[in-house]
Amino acid sequence: MRSAWNERPAYDRNNPNRTAPTVVNYDLDHLKVGENRVVVGRKDGYDLHDRDIAPGDGWSRALYAPECAWPRGADLCVVVEWHPDRKVGSDWSARLEAVTDGLRSLDYVVEWAGRPIDPAKDLYANLLVYRMEAGKTPPRRPGDAWAHVPPPRTYAWHEVNPLHHLESWLKDTKAAHNGTRVMVRDLNSALWPPEADFCALVRWQLAPDASAETVHAGVREMASVVQDLGYRLCTQERPLPNAVETVDLLVYAPHGATD
Repeated sequence: MRSAWNERPAYDRNNPNRTAPTVVNYDLDHLKVGENRVVVGRKDGYDLHDRDIAPGDGWSRALYAPECAWPRGADLCVVVEWHPDRKVGSDWSARLEAVTDGLRSLDYVVEWAGRPIDPAKDLYANLLVYRMEAGKTPPRRPGDAWAHVPPPRTYAWHEVNPLHHLESWLKDTKAAHNGTRVMVRDLNSALWPPEADFCALVRWQLAPDASAETVHAGVREMASVVQDLGYRLCTQERPLPNAVETVDLLVYAPHGATD
């Protein structure tokens, strides 16, 4: 068997959604805490892949994180999922420590972020993994900063789902009419600000001919709407390019505001 990685991938700050997970997945594999994909053969001119993972270790992978949810000053950010080997049994704490220590040895900041993990119920664990810009200091947050984050819940037909409520308000804005679609969806709790009780990702899909002025005016309007609803809004720290197809916004309710 040979490694599925031929060379270290390059990170493109202008395309972090694709390249950041690729870079971190490469590092995870070389630390022997990743998916450890290997080529086991060829068929019809294509490589056949499998995982080379010791029984009981489980495996981890990096997933993209929308920039609006990155810690301020971050140059790269992903969510790393660790999946246990349920057939053999995995020591959650020991494995997460191994992933954490390995990534920190490569100058990543690693936080056990999001709602508390319950090995008896959860299928996997999340880590927030990021790297700071030169000269920037990562936020100092205690390990239990997310301890208050509520478990996921479902809503009965007569209850108001805050995601749907937020989406209905935003779809009624002028900004939504200037675009093609506004979507509001749940967000991995590892990407929530630690002071949040509720958090959502707003994705505004723009019309092909949308001007920069239209984009910035739309973001200001949506910010005003969510603030009137009692929420806070975060945009990506890196300036939006002049030509953009979608804009992501992080909307959250501060801890205690939903009581």
